[in-house]
Amino acid sequence: MLKRTIYVIGVIFIVILSLWSIFFVSNQMARTKSESQKAQVLETTKEEIVEPIIPKEVTLLFVGDIMLTRGVGTSVKNNFGGDFNKLFENIPEIKKADILFGNLEGPVSDIGNNVGSKYSFRMDPSILPTIKNAGFDIVSFANNHVGDWNVNAFKDTLLRFEVSEIPQIGAGINKVDAETPVIIEKNGIKFGFLGFSDVGPAWMEAKEGKAGILLASDPRLPEIIQNAKLESDVLIISIHWGDEYKTTHNAHQESLAKIIIDNGADMIIGHHPHVIQDIGEYKGKTIVYSLGNFIFDQYFSKNTMRGMAFEAKFEDGILKNTESKIITLNKKYQPEGIFTKEEIKERDELASFICPKPDKDYADMWLLPIGQDVSLPDVTYIPKDLRELDTYSSTKKGICLIKEARDSFESMVKQAQEDGLIIKGSSGFRSYATQKLILATEIKNGNPNAEIAVAKAGHSEHQLGTAIDVTGQSIQYMSASKSFEKTNEALWMENNAQDYGFIESYPLSKESITGYQYEPWHYRYVGADNAKEIINTGETTIEYLESLQ
Repeated sequence: MLKRTIYVIGVIFIVILSLWSIFFVSNQMARTKSESQKAQVLETTKEEIVEPIIPKEVTLLFVGDIMLTRGVGTSVKNNFGGDFNKLFENIPEIKKADILFGNLEGPVSDIGNNVGSKYSFRMDPSILPTIKNAGFDIVSFANNHVGDWNVNAFKDTLLRFEVSEIPQIGAGINKVDAETPVIIEKNGIKFGFLGFSDVGPAWMEAKEGKAGILLASDPRLPEIIQNAKLESDVLIISIHWGDEYKTTHNAHQESLAKIIIDNGADMIIGHHPHVIQDIGEYKGKTIVYSLGNFIFDQYFSKNTMRGMAFEAKFEDGILKNTESKIITLNKKYQPEGIFTKEEIKERDELASFICPKPDKDYADMWLLPIGQDVSLPDVTYIPKDLRELDTYSSTKKGICLIKEARDSFESMVKQAQEDGLIIKGSSGFRSYATQKLILATEIKNGNPNAEIAVAKAGHSEHQLGTAIDVTGQSIQYMSASKSFEKTNEALWMENNAQDYGFIESYPLSKESITGYQYEPWHYRYVGADNAKEIINTGETTIEYLESLQ
């Protein structure tokens, strides 16, 4: 009996153990399968996650003729202490381009002899670090001035380019060197550059064993371009061509452009006319016929004192967008900034007007206490009787005041002349648009005090036709300059202006009252009686005028 009982218990134990083993193995297999399935799901998920492809954008900026000698060199010496870097301080944005290009109009050397004419150029070698610092990645050296100081200066320039690590195109120590394109790779895209001159000099043509430049008249032009294209994803041809001072391209330029594009060029960048020419297109390829001047001393016309800044944006080697803007030069041959065509149009219109007339009747505003907190009731306000100052009383044409103020200012100028001083007005009436532009320019130039240095449009005394900025001979008629404060002309104004109805609007230490910084040059016409009363009371102009309301 006992044996049977033990036997039964043993059988039951074995059955239980077997069932437990089966359960354990099944559970492990299920867990393994589950983990395997999870791994497969994760792997599938990883495969499905695709990183977004970000287009590789490259921005190219092209500017025109660069000539840093003659009048430009003299200006840099007289105005900037010989520092050529100052020429570029108003246009720091050119450095933002991935590739910056310009045409260098002449050799950079201190050797050679002048074999050209009175228009021969040779730039001091010290300008090359300036070109580099300004952000230029490549320059064209195929133009009609490269031989002005003979072959020695030309070869010396090529060597200096190499030492300065400034790539140049269109020129070489021999024909093979000149034909070799410069390749600049950006974001995996090879941008090839090649340069030609269509205006000589023929005697400077590069040949086997002879230094020189590539000429567009070369019968191998198609082959040279085709070979360059083989090395480039995007091939840009720079060419010196066209008629000087003509604002539209000629038939020869157009014909040559077609040949260049038919043989592989993706874009043509032209220069030489010294003025901006039109932009064309052939087979979907852009042709910039002339960039005009970038920095040059051709002061004799508005067109030669400005040039094009042509921007081209490529994505993955495909041209996606182009934009042309305008660079203007000041009297120091220094670029003032880069402007849109709309901004240039507005500047030109403002510069050319002679005393605008109102198109409706306005209430008389000449004694309005206008300022930071008081604006014109109608921002389109134009006084009904604006008159232009005569040439003896103004620094330029188009400076206008209301007739009473104009007559009084001219009388004051005559008296100052009799006293041995020359005083002139440098700014008078301003429209709403002009005032808006001046403030916007100050803000764009980074002036942290712009809104206390320049009134908001609609809040300026200049819009009343009664305010004038005064300057004098002793500071060479600089406009709105604090250096006027210490002059004999400024002292004369302080002692005599009230007799002619003018009063200083923004005197020293009154900023908290006037809302504007001290401006020793800024006077407002309020009439002789009011001006003398302001002097007697010691009030500011705005305090006195507010008391009259």
